[in-house]
Amino acid sequence: MKEVVINPITRLEGHGSISIFLNDAGEVENAYLKIPELRGFEQFCIGRKAELMPILTTRICGVCPVAHHFASTKALDAAFNVDPPSTAKKLRELMYSGYIIYDHILHFYFLGGPDFIVGPDAPPEKRNILGVIEKAGMDVAKQVIKHRSYGQRITAILGGKATHPTCGLPGGISKALNEENRKEIEEMALSSLGFAQLSLKLFHDVVLGNTAYVDLIKSDSYTMKTYYMGMVDDNNKVNFYDGKIRVVDPNGLEFLKFEPKDYLDHVGEHVEEWTYS
Repeated sequence: MKEVVINPITRLEGHGSISIFLNDAGEVENAYLKIPELRGFEQFCIGRKAELMPILTTRICGVCPVAHHFASTKALDAAFNVDPPSTAKKLRELMYSGYIIYDHILHFYFLGGPDFIVGPDAPPEKRNILGVIEKAGMDVAKQVIKHRSYGQRITAILGGKATHPTCGLPGGISKALNEENRKEIEEMALSSLGFAQLSLKLFHDVVLGNTAYVDLIKSDSYTMKTYYMGMVDDNNKVNFYDGKIRVVDPNGLEFLKFEPKDYLDHVGEHVEEWTYS
């Protein structure tokens, strides 16, 4: 039995390693993903005031704090039995959109993209943001930096802080939006839309335009037949802030749809003794 170790795993929030065990024929016998951190936030929260949760739970992750912030804020809405006014909901969703801008740029250019833009056959030391800059050009790199900052600026205007926001309250939001900030956000949003279109073209030209890439993506090694779960609006369009939970089967057909408050009526949770998950 031969062990192949990948340590550390890069391009993720946290630390981890992978151990792959090959049999005498050189085939994978077992593979283990090892994440050492204790995810102890449930224990941190016990006995604390509910109103602290939107501030505390953002610290689960420095990459996706806005998602945790509003998950906790919406839990407070439910706990206090209050429905935020329309303006507050729109401001929350606008702030979440700012977060999506910088978070998706991070994934596309820094985390997931290098394997495709630089190429899966490139040496590992090239499959990173520097390799992306080398392949796509310095002008694209400047746009990446600028529009990531735009997303964080939008989050800071509405949320109080760019990374760990502080605005969520039961039934509302603590910061109003003045006309000056509204115009600034509008300008940044329009610029970000143009950059998104440029990024899609880059993906289309470099990735989808390469038959070898497409064959790799569609190969059995990169395919997992599973069920998928996400949040959708009334038209079954993806929505990151509000909506119903929709489950589709491996063929993309709807299997189940339910209100978030009914989650535990449909999804079972358990803990294995050998993992922190």
